[in-house]
Amino acid sequence: MARALLHVLDQHKVAPNTYQRWPSNLQNQMQDLVIATADDMQFNSLKYFRPFDHQREFFRTGSAERRGILAANRVGKTTSTCYETAMHLTGLYPDWWDGYRFTSAITCMVAGEGWSQVALVLQNELLGTQDVKITEHLGTGAIPRDCIVVDTMRNDGANCIGVEIRHRSGANSYLLFANYTQEVRQLQGFKLNLAVFDEQPPDDFFSEIVTRTATTQGKVLCSFTPLKGLNGLVSKFWNREPGYEYIRVSWDDVPEYDPWNQPFLLMETRRQLERDYLPHEREARIAGKPVMGKGAVFQIANWPTYKTGDYDFLRMTNIQRVIALDLGLVNDKTVISLMYWDPYERTAWLHKQIVVQGIEEAVPTQYINHLLRPEVFGTPIVLPADASTPGRYTMSANSIRELFESYELNVYHKPIMNPPDSEGRITNHKSYGINQMRQMLEVGSLMVNENCTQFLSDAQNYYVDQQGRFSDPDDTIDSCRYALLACLQGLAEPWDNRTPAERMRAQRDRYVRRDDGNKPAWKKSYDPAQ
Repeated sequence: MARALLHVLDQHKVAPNTYQRWPSNLQNQMQDLVIATADDMQFNSLKYFRPFDHQREFFRTGSAERRGILAANRVGKTTSTCYETAMHLTGLYPDWWDGYRFTSAITCMVAGEGWSQVALVLQNELLGTQDVKITEHLGTGAIPRDCIVVDTMRNDGANCIGVEIRHRSGANSYLLFANYTQEVRQLQGFKLNLAVFDEQPPDDFFSEIVTRTATTQGKVLCSFTPLKGLNGLVSKFWNREPGYEYIRVSWDDVPEYDPWNQPFLLMETRRQLERDYLPHEREARIAGKPVMGKGAVFQIANWPTYKTGDYDFLRMTNIQRVIALDLGLVNDKTVISLMYWDPYERTAWLHKQIVVQGIEEAVPTQYINHLLRPEVFGTPIVLPADASTPGRYTMSANSIRELFESYELNVYHKPIMNPPDSEGRITNHKSYGINQMRQMLEVGSLMVNENCTQFLSDAQNYYVDQQGRFSDPDDTIDSCRYALLACLQGLAEPWDNRTPAERMRAQRDRYVRRDDGNKPAWKKSYDPAQ
């Protein structure tokens, strides 16, 4: 009734203070109109929807293919996507709408974390009921009651599976509900114009659903509080990958009162919630920033990066360097890392990473050329334990280590391992090197060239599960880890300060000058001048 009164007063351009001074008989006449409006509001809330400023900002991102709202709790993020979904399904766009418009009926899927969550949030927000068997509540959500074709509804108990929605064009749109626990194979073979995700979906679920929008040039809407960290879909939005557009909404962006001038998120409520939240969750729940909490390996707010040219390693004293490889086959990348190291300051710089994959990766002789370049030739190279396995990575009788040695590369003679523990045991447990990387990144003693974009992306998405298993992909991380272990164990060598031209001459001489002193006499060549 309060909203209905405000709507009527706004329509007649009457200020609330003026209405309060009206005589009672005039107010009673207005009440009849207010009651009629309130009745209409109950089953036609889309007509009366008033967005916050941040919701209008989200709607204006409509030109992007994938749109997201990374938001704090209780700011109306799900309301934003559900009311926009209702507009697209019905074709009923308000006069103030300046976002994307579909011109005909659509097929839309909305999905959440589980059937109970879908019913409690999405189904309730769109259809107006958590239990579709209670039909008297249908239409009290974002979709007007007159637009819901009840006879077409398919349901499973309290949950709606699918229903047709009347579109203003005369055709019917189709609304599907799904949840993230469904098997991906059950979601194949149909087309979508619109996909809506409430909270962060699993990567395989997201990939399958967005594939359904490919041939229709469909749109994707996402709303989530990024409690799972900077990984998966969140990282694509956060890094603004091509086609991804988002807005971030914090409590500071939301007023205490909604556009109807009713209490929404009062300051005392915010202060109490802030005390209730776990410390590592507060930035996500209050500011919409990806949480660096449970499972996140590198909990780093500001990554210690540098640009090429910020450091002149050629003129820095005590600088050493090493090359490390994480080896892979066709479906697993090979990553070559070049790291500089100051043993006195105990500072490392991950200067360059080359990610090799595809045909080149399957034929090592094609990427050895990166190691033969004059500017790096002669740099110590460390390899993982399986580099000595005959036939692995080489598709021949030789190991990758033997192949590298045949090119006279400076390969360390042992596999790179962790240093001995307190009991003298030498292991290759990943956690030791990862922990060293984490500590050095946190204090800034491991710097990363900003051109190592794949490493930064992988590291920001790097997680460990409850069983202690690290996530994939980890090729760039392992390559960096091997290089850092080599530095910490004194396997890096000083840079000799030779120019690339001098290195090229030295490399050429290794092949041009032939020492046949070890050959049998009948194979030796003799100089007639001697």
